[in-house]
Amino acid sequence: MSRARPLSPFALLLVAGLGLSACAQAPRLITGPAPGARPAPAAVVPPANIAAPAPTGVATASRAERACVEQGNAQGLSVQGVVGTRAVTDSGGATTGRDVMLRVSRQGQMFEVRCNYTSGTDTARIMSL
Repeated sequence: MSRARPLSPFALLLVAGLGLSACAQAPRLITGPAPGARPAPAAVVPPANIAAPAPTGVATASRAERACVEQGNAQGLSVQGVVGTRAVTDSGGATTGRDVMLRVSRQGQMFEVRCNYTSGTDTARIMSL
């Protein structure tokens, strides 16, 4: 009876490599991530800096701001800048214009005034001095 010769270390590595290679080629029987595996984080895509178009008949903030700055200058105020703006709505929720807060100066004093812009008439009025 012949005795089997032990495999050399090289032969053992070759057999182990072929076995692992065959496992890698086999289709996965389990679907989904392995237990305890975390899904890769989703890529964060910043929103495009594209302004939504204004609805028809609604004043844009820039138009209201421009009209209020012009009105402030016409009344002898030195307009330093726009502090803020907000939409003005009627009782039904429809936008009728904008309130614009302006930082102004007059005779060396700095203060803020509210300007009301009405989109229907395209007019701006300084509401407080």
